[in-house]
Amino acid sequence: MHYVVVTRTDATPDSEMGHYLANVGATLMPFDGRLLAFAAPEKLEGAVAYTKTAVLEFPSGQTAREWYNSAAYRELATWRIGVMGHPVDFSLVPGVE
Repeated sequence: MHYVVVTRTDATPDSEMGHYLANVGATLMPFDGRLLAFAAPEKLEGAVAYTKTAVLEFPSGQTAREWYNSAAYRELATWRIGVMGHPVDFSLVPGVE
């Protein structure tokens, strides 16, 4: 079963997120992860409290956790938190078969 990681964040200048997006793919590859989407969400219903949403796919919850805790991603996450000044909301969701 595939697992999806969903992240939501407040505004961050696209110029600064370019570094993150240019480097996150290399951290995903060893875990067979894929970045499926990263953009401002389009409101269809309810309130949208975040300006950016990312969706990542992994083959299992275990590989998603291993990626999140990997040295390569932790280094990139530390950079991201430094630029943004706060952590991002991360959620791990099992896919539907």
